[in-house]
Amino acid sequence: MVFLVTLFLFSLLPSPTFSQNATVSCPLDFSVLSQFTQSAARPAPSSDTTTKCNYILQGLRLVLSNYLRRTNSFLPPPNSSESCWVAYQSPINSFLPNFDIRKSCGFQTEWISHGCMNITTKAEFENLVPKQTLNGVVSSCNRSLENNSPCASCTATLAALQASYLTGPSVGNVSDCTQYPSIYAAAFANVYGPSDIGNAKCFFLLDFSVTSKSGSKKNVVILVVLLVFGVGFCVILGGGWLYLRKRKRGESFVERVERNLEFGLDSISESTTLVRFTFDDIRKATKNFARDSIIGRGGYGNVYKGVLPDGSEVALKRFKNCSASGDANFTHEVEVIASVRHVNLVALRGYCTATTPFEGHQRIIVCDLMKNGSLYDHLKALSTNSDGEPILVTDWAWSSVRNGRTLDVIDNGMPELGVPEVLEKYVLVAVLCSHPQLYARPTMDQVVKMLETDLSVPSIPARPIPLVAQINDIERSASSSGSGQLSSPTGYQPYTLENGRLSDHKEEGIKCSE
Repeated sequence: MVFLVTLFLFSLLPSPTFSQNATVSCPLDFSVLSQFTQSAARPAPSSDTTTKCNYILQGLRLVLSNYLRRTNSFLPPPNSSESCWVAYQSPINSFLPNFDIRKSCGFQTEWISHGCMNITTKAEFENLVPKQTLNGVVSSCNRSLENNSPCASCTATLAALQASYLTGPSVGNVSDCTQYPSIYAAAFANVYGPSDIGNAKCFFLLDFSVTSKSGSKKNVVILVVLLVFGVGFCVILGGGWLYLRKRKRGESFVERVERNLEFGLDSISESTTLVRFTFDDIRKATKNFARDSIIGRGGYGNVYKGVLPDGSEVALKRFKNCSASGDANFTHEVEVIASVRHVNLVALRGYCTATTPFEGHQRIIVCDLMKNGSLYDHLKALSTNSDGEPILVTDWAWSSVRNGRTLDVIDNGMPELGVPEVLEKYVLVAVLCSHPQLYARPTMDQVVKMLETDLSVPSIPARPIPLVAQINDIERSASSSGSGQLSSPTGYQPYTLENGRLSDHKEEGIKCSE
């Protein structure tokens, strides 16, 4: 009798093995992903595994957010883990056939029921996070999140919440603490819910924009029809406008264009003589860019001498490393420069922009040829004196001024020399500005005042002996003054003349022998 009673009581106890191991149906609703499986942004079968797994993981988090919204629970029961993975595999197979979620992504079955920091319910989450912080989440996220600006404000608030209160480790790569705020906010902080298109994109990076093949075909047909009618209308309208414009401009313009075309030119505008040359015209003028036509080289290209069909000699600057994208700005700059006229500016004849199969894109400007050369050909800082020794022009000018022969610096061949007193002032200012020591040079404000007013030019400081001077010149200069300065690659070194020998003022330095 006792045995029967004991057996009866034992039968009333639940079996722990059965309750823990029995598999129940999955409470998650994967139908909310129906839009996801038709999305244009869904991963293609040819995508890499990482991309596929990330999309699958974000889709699962959206389903968990929807489950939280319905049941106030973050996670399904542990005994439903297997059935939930099986249920999730079905919608994934519709666009990723033969892609096993758990094997390919490394997800373990029990991870779908394990959460962050043992938080499983809405109440546990709200007990952990202060109410003031949750109110801030609602304030930032309770609106349409389809645009970037509201979404950025919402996600920034969620990131601050996670960093402050959800610092625990994640379970594998499924239950990530960084995603708990998004799952909660999509469920309760936003009135539209997690399956809203804007919320899915903002909280879970899922694009639910649906593409329809039939709709796409219909849109393509409509677009083609509109384009055909639009192009036809533009052609008719443009042809009529050109016809009326041609009649209005008259025969005089036609004759002028035909005359220019004989030389391969066409006028850019009626307000300037600037013309646009063809690349063939440039090639003929420079003898196909012959080496013997080069008259100058620079960092931006070579300068060629050329002859136009009308016999005029020109200089052509051919620029390096050009692209067609900058032609509009180049043309505008050329037209602006061509509109400027000055006696000291070389006249700009025209330009050429063209792309050739072998030379690439070309930009060339055409100017009048300076037959006498440039200033570089005539101005030489280093010259020679009557004895054939090198001398700097600035040193020669300074010595002339010191010896009272200031006007010797002026070239007698200059037209309209002007008053000698004014010329002398110009020379004194120039010598002062070219002084080798910076402290002796005036500022530009001082130069302007000296030239425009009656302000006298200050006395010119002593000039160091130049590098080109010989030792005899140094000793001769030192014998007259007793001291001076030597110019060296490292700077000016002071010296004195002692017993007919030179010595510097440093204990260690350059020693000069007789």
